[in-house]
Amino acid sequence: MITVPEHAHMAAALVDVPADFALDRLASAAFVGGWSLGSLGLTEAGPGLYRGTSLFDGTEMLVDIRPAPAHGLIDYGVGNAETRSPRIFIRVTPGPVVGRAETVCLITLHALRSAEATTERWARTCIAHEAEILLIKGQLEQALSADSP
Repeated sequence: MITVPEHAHMAAALVDVPADFALDRLASAAFVGGWSLGSLGLTEAGPGLYRGTSLFDGTEMLVDIRPAPAHGLIDYGVGNAETRSPRIFIRVTPGPVVGRAETVCLITLHALRSAEATTERWARTCIAHEAEILLIKGQLEQALSADSP
């Protein structure tokens, strides 16, 4: 088993897309369902609520997506029908804020450990986020290329 942080985890990537493009895609259930290994294939389960399937164990996860584009943030409420907590969030930082061009952004994917998360489950979340940030980067850059003339 690898060593993981005790309470929170963050993975980051510099992505060759503008921040507004990234924010728009990362707030889309269809897009999120393509990279989120814990809730693949998101489909609408109700107004603002989506159902996906864990690639790890086939369990069903409910997700609500809470974008705050003015702050460059997107909270993902994850859980079940009764309770979803925003323990997963993304910050999209425009390139100029970190000394880069406007055509790029820095994306950070954050996870907060719940008290109920076992060591094994938390390690899986951290490892998955390391892969997911690479999926986000690749899929956003591919989407921008596909949208460009």
